[in-house]
Amino acid sequence: MTLTKKFLNEMFRIWGDNIDKPLETYLMAAYEEEPFPYEWSEQDLYEQIRKLIFQYEDGILDISIPSYQERQRMRYDALKDSYLELLRESIELRDTISSAAELLGKNNRISGDGSVIHH
Repeated sequence: MTLTKKFLNEMFRIWGDNIDKPLETYLMAAYEEEPFPYEWSEQDLYEQIRKLIFQYEDGILDISIPSYQERQRMRYDALKDSYLELLRESIELRDTISSAAELLGKNNRISGDGSVIHH
């Protein structure tokens, strides 16, 4: 789920509060896309936005919005990091499978289809 003006306005209607334009613009940019491969639920958005509003009201939230190109670069970097982590995990799993196959091979014969033939 991505943030919509309707959802944001509904949050503020429930709270009985108004949102100022700079904060609205910041929130809409911050939640314009979901963080692949994850999806935000309505509860996720509600809680994250609630925390950001408290920070904004306390004067500790930087609401400057990176350019579109910078936001795309940040998304690219996040995807690249996710890809590299998954690649590391797949290499570790491949090594674990190889080790397990080697152990099985020492004690049993393994057929061409990978099934174990006991002696």
